[in-house]
Amino acid sequence: MEQWKGKVAIVTGASAGIGEAIVVKLLKYGVHVVALARREVKLKELVESLNGKGINCGIVHTKVCDVTNEQAVKNVFSWVDSTLGGVSILINNAGTAKISSLLNGRLEDWQEMMNLNVLALNVCSREAFQSMTRNKIDGHIIQVNSTAGHNITPYFSMKMYNATKHAVSILCEGLRHELQLVGSKIKVSSLSPGGVSTELLLNILERSKEPNSTFQVNNVNILQTEDVANAVIATLGTPPTVLIAEMTILSNGSTIQPHLQPSPAVVENLLNS
Repeated sequence: MEQWKGKVAIVTGASAGIGEAIVVKLLKYGVHVVALARREVKLKELVESLNGKGINCGIVHTKVCDVTNEQAVKNVFSWVDSTLGGVSILINNAGTAKISSLLNGRLEDWQEMMNLNVLALNVCSREAFQSMTRNKIDGHIIQVNSTAGHNITPYFSMKMYNATKHAVSILCEGLRHELQLVGSKIKVSSLSPGGVSTELLLNILERSKEPNSTFQVNNVNILQTEDVANAVIATLGTPPTVLIAEMTILSNGSTIQPHLQPSPAVVENLLNS
């Protein structure tokens, strides 16, 4: 991580959950962070919490920004260029999941997932590439993806979310290809955690317990937000000649693909064989 000390990182969805954990970890390694989020109150709480942790290596700058607003994103990158000399790291962490059926779901829910998980991510990536190129920075773009981008989530009404995360996997490879074509050394990595203990996931789990819910989740092993932040550091810590294109992170005891569960008798036979 020594090569990033004193450099500038932009983290989207930075005010809570995975984003907050990434901000804290980057600051500890001496990276200056521009933390983006829609909720100003949450950003202020982030700064207060950082003061309480006594982190004094990197400097944090907070910006209220809805990354689905293209002009707002351009304004942030323009400010980073003019004030901080350009961005070296982009962590596209902002994302959302909605329980929404394909047959009777709301267009608003589908659009929100597509706009944030896919289009905003690509706008930020485009602006990061342009900033890095203008400032002659061989930077690193990390997309916080999901295991849902590599499988079909078995739970009802989650397929549109699956579609957005599969799109992220495809966009990562597409970005790497276009960067190769223009001779750029900018890295693009996809980071795919399983379930993480965030406000988003916990809300979904609560909804699954409602009496009339058609969405049921059982026996979910949960990662902590710091686990994902540590994976970001591991990805950034590679030498210039090495790229971690895809990192999948699971809580121990989990699998990448969902599996049908055998009968208790079959399990007993496996244990005694």
